[in-house]
Amino acid sequence: MLIGCVATNEDVRGLYARQIRLEAKTDQLSQDVQSLKRETQDTNSVEINDEIVRLQKQLKNMQQSFSELRDKVDELTGRRTASLSSPSSPELREEGGTTTTIIESETSIYTDGYNSLSQGRYKDAREQFKLFMSKYPNSSKTPDAQYWIAESYYREGNYEESILEFQGFIEANPKDNRVPLAYLKQGLSLINIGRKEEARIFLQTLIDKYPQSEEAKVAKEKLRELAGKS
Repeated sequence: MLIGCVATNEDVRGLYARQIRLEAKTDQLSQDVQSLKRETQDTNSVEINDEIVRLQKQLKNMQQSFSELRDKVDELTGRRTASLSSPSSPELREEGGTTTTIIESETSIYTDGYNSLSQGRYKDAREQFKLFMSKYPNSSKTPDAQYWIAESYYREGNYEESILEFQGFIEANPKDNRVPLAYLKQGLSLINIGRKEEARIFLQTLIDKYPQSEEAKVAKEKLRELAGKS
């Protein structure tokens, strides 16, 4: 998909939406497995044990699919970043009779941050993105850097910081097409730390503001799940 061409915002956003939907389904399946395991401690039912085996196999397949999709998101976003950030005419400088290409520090810092994020070095990624934002606050990639800081906390499982950073992103970039995704990630983060009533508020806000979005579809699914557990 999209091999050999530059990814658009809609391409990337579509992959994000698919990633979130799969992530939510994987989380739910994992919870179902854990619930069935607790049941077997009391009943030792053969049928339940068989169901656990079946669900664990399904969970493994979904986790593999999720991993592959995340890699695709990172690859596609990285390819888009490289295309947008690579200078078409690098500045040249004469030094001692030789011509040297001047590497744009703006591009270098951002790329280092993104590479660290893709490799799971979240603290390093945040340091680079924060440095980028402080040095180049008016860059067209500054909203991207701010979003990736929030995403790094989410991937790391530091959900409280993730909620705060996504909120900062929403307030600073209210028209960015990733705002619905930021609301969804806030709702999922709140669910993960057990603050379900607050999660409902964020998810409903997403649905009210962006009713036709893919993220709203996921939010509706999560609200139904939360209602079923009440």
